[in-house]
Amino acid sequence: MRSQREKKASAHAGNGAQEPDRAPGTRLSAILNAAERVFGEHGYAGASMRNIADEAGVAQALVHYHYATKDKLYEAVFERRSSAINQHRGKLLDDLFASERKATIEDVLTIAFTPLSEIFHGEDAVNLALYVQLVASVSLGSDERSRRIRETYYDPIAERIIDALHTVVPGIAREQAVWAYLFSVGARQQAHALNGRAMRLGAQDREKKSTAHYADLVRFAAAGIRALVRNETDLAALLKGRDGRVAKPPSNRKPSPSRTH
Repeated sequence: MRSQREKKASAHAGNGAQEPDRAPGTRLSAILNAAERVFGEHGYAGASMRNIADEAGVAQALVHYHYATKDKLYEAVFERRSSAINQHRGKLLDDLFASERKATIEDVLTIAFTPLSEIFHGEDAVNLALYVQLVASVSLGSDERSRRIRETYYDPIAERIIDALHTVVPGIAREQAVWAYLFSVGARQQAHALNGRAMRLGAQDREKKSTAHYADLVRFAAAGIRALVRNETDLAALLKGRDGRVAKPPSNRKPSPSRTH
């Protein structure tokens, strides 16, 4: 069953990736692809409607006709991709928990980290990488625009993945599941960064279309989540007294000097 937040996001976003006027090869698709590249390369502040129109090979008036403001066009970039991504991942989660096989952390993380090339078949790898970079920007942004986009298009599926982690990880608290998700997403953002830092630090260059590192990412995040729960369990055991009661942590207060009578 979908949460109220998911229903709201679905109503707001519609099914943009499947709409005929935004299908690959259409003018709207060209505009959105161009916007994705320009916003991804220059950020929101550095992009302009004129730059986007030039990149798309259309008149600037046409861009304004479909998207009255830069803000609306920026949001449309996220709406188009997130609609298809959330639908894809949501179905995979439904199928996972509907099966008779016991779901694992790796199963959930594999869904959370589904390569975009598996969702958007045949689309430009650079565009998809730039989109991931845009998502990283709004994920960390504290401005009103980023908050609105994050809450509308990404929090609903994030809550489903957090619920899934809470279900498949024995002993994990809901708050731990939230942090496990955020830590994992942070690792994914570093894995997809287009800044070349990994290569400067000594890693081998990977082709932009390669998804070979996804398996490493899943193993890394899964091990971290298990360690997070194990450490909490070990701490609880350490604080438990022999009589079964939870012992209080030692106080740092110094004993007061005894008074003479």
